[in-house]
Amino acid sequence: MRTNRMTAILAVALGVGLVWLASASPTLAAKRPHPTKLSYPSLGLTTPQATDIALSNGLAGFLIEDHEIPVVDVVVLVKTYFPERERYGLNAMAQWVIRNGGTATWPGDKLNDELEFLAANVEVYGGDLSTIFAFNCMKKDLPRVLDIFADLIMNPAFPEDKVEMRRNTMLEEIRRRNDDPGTVSRREFSQLIYGDHPYGWETTPESVKGLTRDDLVGFYNAYFHPNNAVIGISGDVTRDEIVAALEKALAAWRPADVTVPTVPELAAPAAPTCNYAYMDISQAYISMGHEGINLNDPDRCAVNIMNFILGGGSFTSWITEEVRSDEGLAYSANSRYTADPWAKGLFTASAQTKADACGRAITILQEQLKRMCGPGPTEKEVERAVDTYVNSQVFDYESKAQVVRRLVELRYQGRPLDSPERDIETYRKLTVADIKSAARKYLRPDNLTLLVVGNKELFDRPLSEFGPVNEIRLDKE
Repeated sequence: MRTNRMTAILAVALGVGLVWLASASPTLAAKRPHPTKLSYPSLGLTTPQATDIALSNGLAGFLIEDHEIPVVDVVVLVKTYFPERERYGLNAMAQWVIRNGGTATWPGDKLNDELEFLAANVEVYGGDLSTIFAFNCMKKDLPRVLDIFADLIMNPAFPEDKVEMRRNTMLEEIRRRNDDPGTVSRREFSQLIYGDHPYGWETTPESVKGLTRDDLVGFYNAYFHPNNAVIGISGDVTRDEIVAALEKALAAWRPADVTVPTVPELAAPAAPTCNYAYMDISQAYISMGHEGINLNDPDRCAVNIMNFILGGGSFTSWITEEVRSDEGLAYSANSRYTADPWAKGLFTASAQTKADACGRAITILQEQLKRMCGPGPTEKEVERAVDTYVNSQVFDYESKAQVVRRLVELRYQGRPLDSPERDIETYRKLTVADIKSAARKYLRPDNLTLLVVGNKELFDRPLSEFGPVNEIRLDKE
């Protein structure tokens, strides 16, 4: 019986296999073209249609309806600004305490329990120049979660125990901030480039210890008003439905006169310097570069492609191939060229390598920058970089929530809402000449700030060969 059953199963399987082979056989099916002969339509980027919304209290933003699943996402971005330098750390403390301290009605622990029961999520985070409130919940729980969310925006309690808890955490973070060489390298390099500009500021024990609850309340009162915010909504709601719900939930959030200072411009670029910070490690963390560009720079797209070829394109980039793949000198090697919407970003070419290859790695990084400013990339390299870079942009639009957040960010930055679509068209038109021109204009291989973190006694060459060495002494907290 068992033999007959197995025979039958094998016969059925064999029959299915024969049918599959027949359908897949080149002799029975149309001959497929070789992959290299395939052609594809040009990639287009179409942003889902967003609806403008505006509340009577001055809060305005965007809605993208998405009725596929019963979920709602809401984000509210509030514009803020740096505190005085002696109180640096205020914004980060306030954001944490708002979320974890809760309100009089919803203290932090009670708030967390309720959200866990509802399988909802409420976050408060940001940087010095913005604070973001966000929530995600099931459509059926929207009235409940929206009431909690609105209470958190309008009535943060700033309880003293949470202020002290965050203060202690921040002080511990400062105490441990020199434990990781990668963190040290990024921080010190940023300070070398930005100097006294707020972009180069760091918290200190004194600035954190001096913060009070009144400082947090003052920070909130200065900026957290609906006419100084942008809202974005996506999910299973209609415009009339969500506007009515928001009008009711945020009725007590009143507009006010708000002054957000302008981020200062960077000082003129400093002369090239060679810097060293001692850490008792067997590796060398190398960073070299200068200030980047403004986000509104007309050459931004060309700079992005230039950097993609230089060191931002993962394993296909020059720096990665030369330093890591060909020479085997680095655990990691890359470059970043950032654009800032207010001042200027940062250009950094970096490598993490064994200490006895430090000098060689520095030289290769310098050579790749000069190569980019000299002969530059080939037409094929530019074409491949543009295709790869443009195709990667689709991952920024995987969900309606991502699209809404992008619109909120664009409104906050004061940029046209169709900037992503414009960028795609700009990338498509870039030529080899454009990339070479951008390299020569925005890369300064002979005017670099160099920083090495490690133990110079293990280096293959003295750093003095790259210029007079300025030693940075790391604080011992």
